[in-house]
Amino acid sequence: MSRRATLSRSGSYWPAARCRKTVFFAGSWCSPVFQKQECYNAWQFKARSRDVSSLPVSAVLPELLVALRDAPQVLLAAPTGAGKSTWLPLQLLQQFSGRILLLEPRRLAARNVAQRLAELLGEEPGQTVGYRMRAESRSGPTTRLEVITEGILTRMLQHDPMLEGVSLVILDEFHERSLQADLALALLLDVQQGLREDLKILLMSATLDNTRLQAMLPDAPSICSEGRSFPVERRYASLSASHRFEEAVARQVSDLLREEAGSLLLFLPGVAEIQRVQTQLASLVASDRSEER
Repeated sequence: MSRRATLSRSGSYWPAARCRKTVFFAGSWCSPVFQKQECYNAWQFKARSRDVSSLPVSAVLPELLVALRDAPQVLLAAPTGAGKSTWLPLQLLQQFSGRILLLEPRRLAARNVAQRLAELLGEEPGQTVGYRMRAESRSGPTTRLEVITEGILTRMLQHDPMLEGVSLVILDEFHERSLQADLALALLLDVQQGLREDLKILLMSATLDNTRLQAMLPDAPSICSEGRSFPVERRYASLSASHRFEEAVARQVSDLLREEAGSLLLFLPGVAEIQRVQTQLASLVASDRSEER
């Protein structure tokens, strides 16, 4: 059994521990630029993406491509796990002749999204896919998809107001609506309206406030990607007065691991609870293995 830090979807680290199949989380939890062009190592990506081509966002890809061709700004709402951050950008890379900028709200998220995108291409960050943030950069002359933080975009616009060579700018996780994100959008709209009519802007998030955004961007098409649905079963287990909380939780987890074939994700209030449940569960799992032998 080992403990590790686990990266959440938002890019933050949550304390976590893994035991057998169990992971514990501490939680409160057509225009000139629009041309089909195969990206570097595209054949590798196609081979590696067979297992992710069924992601929910793939169903709206044709509609999204039409919207990006016909409109300067597009809104995309897709739930967590739909593939909008780690699958969609590579699909768009094959459609645009210029570079693509993918804005992430946090440094850690930018780094990990870039690493995942590069992994799908069978590369290391700095080749076709790179990233740039304050005091750290892994981009090169062959980089066509660059994952950056919002502050970096402001600096880029100061040095190059026209964003020469950039075909598309994607603002990811826009529902967080930080000052930096709003400033980035305002600057991009200014560039688009005054200098670069061919520049495309894609705003995507798990929960876009489409009412306000559509009021600000009345001509922007809004596309919604449905999430996956799975059957949910609820079970309530009473806590025995003779058992401590951690012991009772460990017993429930041990029982579920014996009953169910899949993995188990357990949310706990904090690191201390994770450590105590991990200790309790370690002895129960060891006991189960001894009985099996």
